[in-house]
Amino acid sequence: MLRALAMKLTLGQKLFIYTSLLLVLLLCATFLFLERIETRQWEEYLQTQSLSFSRLATPELQKRFRGDFSVTPTDGRSEYFDFLAINRDLVTFAFASATGRVIYRSPRFPDFIDLEFSDDQLFAGAMEVDLPSGARCRTEKLPQGGRLFAVEVPALGPSGDPVLYARFIFSYDSVDQRINEVRAHFVRLLFVSVLASFFLAGVVAKQMVRPIRELNRAVLAVAAGDLQTRIRVTGADEIGELSRAFNEMAASLAVSRAELTDANEALIDANLEMRQMQEGLLRAERLAAIGQLAAGVSHEIDNPVGIILGLAELMLEETPSDDFRYEDLKAIIEECKRCRRITGGLLGFARSSVGALGEVDLMQLVQSTLDALRPQKLFKRVEIVVQAEELPPLQVDADQIRQVLINLCLNAAQAMSGRGRLTVNLARQDGFVLVDVSDTGPGIPPQALEQVFAPFYSTKGRGEGTGLGLSICRRLIEEHRGELTVANLPSGGALFRIRLPIEFPEKNFDNQPSDSIG
Repeated sequence: MLRALAMKLTLGQKLFIYTSLLLVLLLCATFLFLERIETRQWEEYLQTQSLSFSRLATPELQKRFRGDFSVTPTDGRSEYFDFLAINRDLVTFAFASATGRVIYRSPRFPDFIDLEFSDDQLFAGAMEVDLPSGARCRTEKLPQGGRLFAVEVPALGPSGDPVLYARFIFSYDSVDQRINEVRAHFVRLLFVSVLASFFLAGVVAKQMVRPIRELNRAVLAVAAGDLQTRIRVTGADEIGELSRAFNEMAASLAVSRAELTDANEALIDANLEMRQMQEGLLRAERLAAIGQLAAGVSHEIDNPVGIILGLAELMLEETPSDDFRYEDLKAIIEECKRCRRITGGLLGFARSSVGALGEVDLMQLVQSTLDALRPQKLFKRVEIVVQAEELPPLQVDADQIRQVLINLCLNAAQAMSGRGRLTVNLARQDGFVLVDVSDTGPGIPPQALEQVFAPFYSTKGRGEGTGLGLSICRRLIEEHRGELTVANLPSGGALFRIRLPIEFPEKNFDNQPSDSIG
């Protein structure tokens, strides 16, 4: 029957029962041992105190009696009761001669009047234990229960030899009472400890069973296809070894799946890298084609522009300054020079270089650029607002900065479809001049904020742009040791920020661009 019951119990229940029984037995043995030690200590305490009291009281009693041991105390010898009453465990005492004859026996003290024991047997009996001090003692058990402790102390005469023997009888009642209290306290402690042992046994059983349950759940998870399931290893015991073995098994099962996954991801990455390389090659080819196209366009445009520039300069030399055509010829010459610089800048898309640096009033440059844009049809219904602080002159290429401003303003007007507000704000900040060009258009999609500066990237419709404008603008600003960034305004619209250093680093230009024909 017990075997059948054990087979029905779970592992946790078995551990709880076995652990609880072991703890209870251990606690009972421990408390029994402690109770015996405590009892022995209290008994030794009574015996030590009684022996010390007897040795101190014997000379004092000998003085009080003065050799007269009549049965009825006289001359106030009853005070010895008050003297001895300080020891609440003293039952009675007696004096015996050296031959053992009892010559005086005191009445019992009031607390032990009802105590039943044979005076003759207790006083006449031999002592069982001899002590080094010459005293002797023994313990007597009473028939009705209880114990007495008898101490015999020699009373010395003038010569130092014992002339009398004083016997003191002490009761174990106070000690037995304390021992009973200790036993009751130990019983209460044992009861609490047993309850605590049950709780600890339950905790131990739960802790021991938990890894097995985790292993069971992990096995079911692996069977369901979750090969990433692992068991936390908590020790180096058999359960810990079993957990490590399971983790190694799950890891080995996951290796093949991981290898297949890695191979698939490697193929995807290779395909993506190949596509990126193809796009890079295409972009490089397009840049090379743009470079070749720029070289051809520059060559084809520079020749007629050079002829126009030369003829205009000759006509300007032959035209008086008060002639109405004089200013027109100067404008033709300036525009021809700017055209040549623009074609040179197109070549610079593939070959980076800063143009002719000069001291430029940025505010005046911005105003002249906006004045040139206002008459255009695209800006007829665009409100242009300029906000500026007092700025120092900058060492920049005016034509390149003008080209950047024109490109940013044209893009803003096109984004607003010719209706809205274009704001140009000029400010100074930490050794730099900031030129903010903002609009009230729809803004730029967040995913396209960085791509707008990539070559050939354009958000305009087909045939409306090549995607080179902003790329060239950023390159021109970076050549001036500046920075061109873009962001969307919280209120809507885009903000392009040009950041130019106030003090441009000095550079030597051995080959300055020429404005002449040759």
